[in-house]
Amino acid sequence: MRVLYGIQCTGNGHITRSIDLIHELKKYVQVDILTSGAHSEIKLPFEVKYAKKGLAYYFGKNGSFDLTRTLKEINPIRFMNEINSVPTYLYDMVISDFEPITAWSAKKNWVYSVSLSNQATLLKKELSKPKVVSPFSKLIIHNFCPTVKNYGFSYQKYDQNTFYPPIRSEIRQLNPTQGNYYLVYLPFYGHKLILKHLAKFKNEKWIVFSKYAHKIEVFDNVTIKPISNKSFIDCLKHCKGILCSAGFGTTSEALYLNKKLLVIPMKNQYEQQCNTHLLKQLGIPSIKSLKKKHYSKIEDWLSNDNLPNINFKDEKSILIRKILEEYISCNTIQVE
Repeated sequence: MRVLYGIQCTGNGHITRSIDLIHELKKYVQVDILTSGAHSEIKLPFEVKYAKKGLAYYFGKNGSFDLTRTLKEINPIRFMNEINSVPTYLYDMVISDFEPITAWSAKKNWVYSVSLSNQATLLKKELSKPKVVSPFSKLIIHNFCPTVKNYGFSYQKYDQNTFYPPIRSEIRQLNPTQGNYYLVYLPFYGHKLILKHLAKFKNEKWIVFSKYAHKIEVFDNVTIKPISNKSFIDCLKHCKGILCSAGFGTTSEALYLNKKLLVIPMKNQYEQQCNTHLLKQLGIPSIKSLKKKHYSKIEDWLSNDNLPNINFKDEKSILIRKILEEYISCNTIQVE
């Protein structure tokens, strides 16, 4: 049996969770990989058979995405050509982690397709969602990756096709401690702006991982570091708490490690607005932006020692078996 696995490479979360899922999938079937998008720093430990540009947004430096660059990079003709260039008809099944080329190509070629992402959970009508959202961003979520079946990831269970976040093995193997610093990961803010605000909290030490940093720099109580998977995991293991975006990957890992967490959702980003809403139900605080008017909320968070107590079971084996068994049920063939 041949499976084409599509991974969205805008940000790092889709990549980090896909690694263990692909390892599990390879136990049963032959897997080829397609990647599309941009702005990720994590490298896959697998051969990528198809590397496409696809559709993606680019992070800005002031709390939102870079609209000018995003619009400049959108090329509908190239996107359609990429869809037509991928031979999904050679595969028995397509799995898409919020990756549109594989999903649309599978639809075009009548190939069985599966959506496997936290975005898939947002399609559920019964899921509690925030009242104020970005209509355009919501429209994208609902139409970006059309598939036959949806398997979603979420912080809590909602139905039989909702699974706990797939925490990568590198994180599950950690024995976390509580150090004397806070880890910061806000990819849609420039580190100079982050430094300006965090320097005000002089009684705390901060380690900031930035997409825009090229070397380690120390400014009194704030250390700026370029993104490195090894360094990030080490800091995550020993940090006192985490200030980060409301992206699904980092927040899930923070909850798994029972780290104190404060989130800032990206402006006009429907997924992060929904994540913030769901995290609030778990008692995780948030602020709307990194501005002076929110300093009091940051102070409250720093002075509060309450830690999350959440257990994310490792369900990757159950999930992969379920996907393959339901494929067999629908197509009446045997897994090789």
